[in-house]
Amino acid sequence: MSTNLPPGPGRKKLYVFVAVVLALLALTWLVSNYVSLENLVDQENRLRNYIALNPGRSFAVGFGIYTLLSLVPGTGGKAIVYGWLFGFWQAVVIVSIGLTMVAMAIFSLSRYLFQESIERRYTKFLALMNKHIEKEGAFYLLTLRMAHAPYSIVNPVSGASRVRAWTFFWTTFVGLIPANAIWVYVGLRLPSLHELATRGPSSFIDLPLIAALVVCGSLPILIRWLVSRFGMPANGT
Repeated sequence: MSTNLPPGPGRKKLYVFVAVVLALLALTWLVSNYVSLENLVDQENRLRNYIALNPGRSFAVGFGIYTLLSLVPGTGGKAIVYGWLFGFWQAVVIVSIGLTMVAMAIFSLSRYLFQESIERRYTKFLALMNKHIEKEGAFYLLTLRMAHAPYSIVNPVSGASRVRAWTFFWTTFVGLIPANAIWVYVGLRLPSLHELATRGPSSFIDLPLIAALVVCGSLPILIRWLVSRFGMPANGT
């Protein structure tokens, strides 16, 4: 049995990618002309030393900032930055719990305050979600998460659907872990500013980094292909 996943916003992602590239180019030009790289390296070292000397406080502040930023649309890429700063395990915990908390907040608001407006706006997808929840259960939501279906649709529509809050919670947390771990690993493999200053652009030539980027792009496509090829097994919520 096959199922339909909400289409990925391909054109929007292309625009975002172009905007990010242009912003990085502009930032590179500004840094190279107006900012001392040595000063940036010094600031980075101070930040890393502070995190190392104050792990508990740094974790709490980092978690709070990440959670607040996750409420703002268009703030992707945070997991890479957190992997770069905090290391793998701390960053995975911050990202996974932060995203799950935000998803639960939107789910609750949709269910208890905005259900009627969500039902009017996403009538077709809501009917589709309820249909698949009845047939495939939690596995459907888990697949949506692993396939990186748009959060801005899945979170509110799930709140208006018949899915149980606990089912939404655990499928969100578990389903986001693979992608979160990969993005954090990308940040972990990125060179520090000191390495960038010492080795130049060649510091980006890193096979594990390249492999992680390939996996990031191919994982949602692979999940969608597996679903369309093999379907979803029946499972209760």
